[in-house]
Amino acid sequence: MIGCLPVSRLLLINPNTDTDMTQRMVAYAEAQFAGAVAVEAVTARFGARYLTNRVSVTIAGHAVLDALACARGPFDAVLVACFGDPGREALASLCPVPVAGMAQASLIRAARLPGRFSIVTGGPEWKPMLVNLVQAMGLSARLASIRILPAAGNVLAQGGAAACREIARACNDAVREDGAARVVLGGAGLAGFAARIAPDVNAPVLCSLHESLHEVLNLLSRPVLPQHPWQSMETVGLSAELRRYLASGATVRARQD
Repeated sequence: MIGCLPVSRLLLINPNTDTDMTQRMVAYAEAQFAGAVAVEAVTARFGARYLTNRVSVTIAGHAVLDALACARGPFDAVLVACFGDPGREALASLCPVPVAGMAQASLIRAARLPGRFSIVTGGPEWKPMLVNLVQAMGLSARLASIRILPAAGNVLAQGGAAACREIARACNDAVREDGAARVVLGGAGLAGFAARIAPDVNAPVLCSLHESLHEVLNLLSRPVLPQHPWQSMETVGLSAELRRYLASGATVRARQD
């Protein structure tokens, strides 16, 4: 279990439209927090069931902002619970509370440890997107490799023992052939697999959801920096909730306990 601060509230946004996946991530988070952090989850109201390419990730960036506008605050932190972190930077510009992305947070934690790390995830179109993300984070020198499995993460999530063997094989290839000191399993669909395959992999395996939840706790322990005032904007064609949110110049409120 994670030891943490007095009860805080986390907004977990699932940019995928799969509500079952949202519930699995909430259950995982609540088991880790053991009541010390209250989790409210919002699932994207539109877009792909599971993000697999640039188009779906771009749409999800809009859906994440829409989900923020629909959420019931106040919150102490926000987690974009998808390994591509769609909309995270825009979200952070609106929120006076810490905003973490599943990829950003888990890769930062992997890079803090000695040696290089590899990423293993599912879906062939993710590789160039993750290369760009790692480069933008300034972590290219710390990356040993990106190993991509043919099936998307939501398919692997239903694969049972066969999926475990496939994921473990990719992790061991990253360690043996690419020199990885540890492997990050990327994606909401692979949440929970790290513990299942750890005995079969010759290096530590990090779960991106698990690591991002830990990083949220680190963020909650730090003082929040002053936020620049958000300027309202006129918009056309957005949902009523997001239109009102942007027009008002409102932000997610931090708790004032």
